[in-house]
Amino acid sequence: MNFKKFKASLTFRKYNNSKIILRFIEYKIKNFFLDILVKLNIFKFNSKKNIDLGSFKDNSYINFFLYSLKDEYHFTYTNNENAKKLLRRIGFLNFFKFTTANSFYKNKKKIKINMNSDEENEEISIDTNYFKYFYNNNFKTNDMIMPYFMYPRIYNSFYKKINILNKPNFNIRIYFSGSVNEEGYRNFYWKKEPEKFPNRIKIIDFITKEFKSEVYFINSKNDLKNSEFLKKKIIFCLHENVIKKTSYKLNFKENLDLLGRSCFNLNCPGVVMPLCHHLIEGIKVGSIPITNCNKLIIPNLTNENSLIYSNLDELKDKIHEAFNMKEDEIILKRSKVQEFYKLNLSPDSFKQNFKTIKANKKSKIICCDDHRSIEGII
Repeated sequence: MNFKKFKASLTFRKYNNSKIILRFIEYKIKNFFLDILVKLNIFKFNSKKNIDLGSFKDNSYINFFLYSLKDEYHFTYTNNENAKKLLRRIGFLNFFKFTTANSFYKNKKKIKINMNSDEENEEISIDTNYFKYFYNNNFKTNDMIMPYFMYPRIYNSFYKKINILNKPNFNIRIYFSGSVNEEGYRNFYWKKEPEKFPNRIKIIDFITKEFKSEVYFINSKNDLKNSEFLKKKIIFCLHENVIKKTSYKLNFKENLDLLGRSCFNLNCPGVVMPLCHHLIEGIKVGSIPITNCNKLIIPNLTNENSLIYSNLDELKDKIHEAFNMKEDEIILKRSKVQEFYKLNLSPDSFKQNFKTIKANKKSKIICCDDHRSIEGII
């Protein structure tokens, strides 16, 4: 990546020129060492079946894909410039433990995965035109849906550390944590259903205005110890700047622990699409989603496992419903949310479905690859 492209990739970070230059130098140094590491990953012996990823294209779904299948499959890749992107995505340990360059396995049988959905072939292909299938009802018999996933890097090392509670803290009714960068999130517009999917800033502003006396803002970890913390029904942990998830006010563990203790989790759109990783993270820990994305995952969310809204007025009603829901009903819905995740969104559920299609020619896996999946939609 040259300096011009690198600078463009930092649009929302508001860095001055000197900091951009320093970051670019850091990027170049890291890139040099990645070149060396990639060249070392050529010798490995394993007894697992091999999945050939070909030339990796820096897809965000790769973390979920690898985590789901790593216990039964080993992964190979074309050792070109793109191999460094694979290393960056899945991390050093996963790269050397679960992947090997194709050059070492030239004569070994592989399950080939075609990540270029524009090409027709006899292999399993991954099609990232996710929303096209939902709006055009264009599913075929051999197609399967890859579940949308949590923040990708969670699968690199943290996934097994997530603590799941059967019972929430009933004082924490609704929780949302995420960026509210104005330049990024206010420009979101989903032309297919604009009323159903208002942007994140509009949602947060609406709730703050309508439920002002019930909102508690976390500005630092110390706020979790404040006596007012459990006296409010809505907890917001907001970040105005675009920063790494690892630099948030709450780290992965703290955020997911608080999400797991909440009765409900608020679903807001991302920068370019309605789906957001927060929805899946909440479902994973059993926090009941308040969502407008019920029909954008397969199978659809229902009133049995979520509170569904289609506009801001309905959102207001659902928040009141969340406030007033009895504890035994929350526990029942929570169990259904956890069951839904296990059966439909978990890595294990994807692994089982993958086994059923890998023998079929021209099988297609349809997945949401974040911003790459909105072409032809917005």
